[in-house]
Amino acid sequence: MSNKLLIGLTDKTECLLETDRPFLWIDDDPPEVSRGTYFDPSEHSFNPLEDIDYRKARDIAALLYSLSPEGENTLTVRNGRRALARLLLAASRLDRIKAASDDDKDAVAMVDDVLFSPVLKRIFCGKPNFDFSPTKTILTRVNRAELGDFDALILGNFLIGQYQGQVILPDGGFYLRPLHASLIRQNRLIAGVRHLAELHPKLRDTLLLAAQRTPMGCLYEDAEQLALLDGLQPSTVGFSDYVQKAMEGDS
Repeated sequence: MSNKLLIGLTDKTECLLETDRPFLWIDDDPPEVSRGTYFDPSEHSFNPLEDIDYRKARDIAALLYSLSPEGENTLTVRNGRRALARLLLAASRLDRIKAASDDDKDAVAMVDDVLFSPVLKRIFCGKPNFDFSPTKTILTRVNRAELGDFDALILGNFLIGQYQGQVILPDGGFYLRPLHASLIRQNRLIAGVRHLAELHPKLRDTLLLAAQRTPMGCLYEDAEQLALLDGLQPSTVGFSDYVQKAMEGDS
């Protein structure tokens, strides 16, 4: 497996599918793949807390608190993340999380906010009926127009947490968070973005250094950054040619 980053406005579907390994694909409208199994949010359910361990609990807590308006580094958020991770480890299902003290109430409220969605509650708390084996290619239709951004973001990220193989995100700018640096370290992230500014700065820097980078109709500033990363010097013919081709989607 390897990391790949496709940057620009050109349709990336064909390039994203250039892998000979099983993968998880998350998008509004996944392509047809003969060997693929389709996850349907209207039919399938899974328990995110099945076989949960410390790392998975921390990841779920980090994801939920990354949506908090208070930010990522306040004391309240750090304490909340820790409390939520502890509660997740002690629960068998999301709707069975209970506050052990007043200090846990904010953490429980984070989960209650997720389960306020009838779609997410049915998927996460219904009888599990889907297998996320990394030997299977899984395509998921997480349609933001139908589900709304919040439900799509939560569902997409919980799906990522369930699958231990290659992950393909055509709209990586929407789904990716700093916690997904672990996917990069494990060489199993293939992502598309329209422009680099969509990515969180920490994750962007890590991904740019660790991934195979392919410009596909880039913005000018992104094409320049990619040229610099490839060791080209500004004000040279090679630099100018690279930038032009990257913007045209022909690099």
